[in-house]
Amino acid sequence: MASLALPPARQAPAPPASPLPLAGLHQLPRDASILYDIGRVDSSGRLPSNGIVNALRWHHGSNLDVTLTSRSIVIRAAPDGPFSVPRRPCIIIPAHARRPHGIKPGDQVLIAAAPDYGLVLVYPLSALDEMISCYHSAQPEAETPR
Repeated sequence: MASLALPPARQAPAPPASPLPLAGLHQLPRDASILYDIGRVDSSGRLPSNGIVNALRWHHGSNLDVTLTSRSIVIRAAPDGPFSVPRRPCIIIPAHARRPHGIKPGDQVLIAAAPDYGLVLVYPLSALDEMISCYHSAQPEAETPR
């Protein structure tokens, strides 16, 4: 599944619009453009999601911070982040972040990115199952045609 938007022509990297505290993640769908992708994690935790990496304007050497939440992995640009984008830009999920979420090599994950905030959320597909189930359980039952 490809990302939903194409990035603009190459431009100089820009800093995120403003840091977004993790407590504010629930606000993203209302105030930012979100890009989605589903990627397969390789044995080194890499996700080749070029559309999202380009939209984030991450480049070789960009510093990143990785934060675990109970349901997702948050990766964001951080000037003093302990991780950096490799020579071939991609999303990397460090082993310490994959283990608690049960993400293994070959697994697919949902990637949601907010380029305006330099932010990526990574969810195991089990979270997507839960999201879909919650969405449909909150909707009124549709009447079946007679």
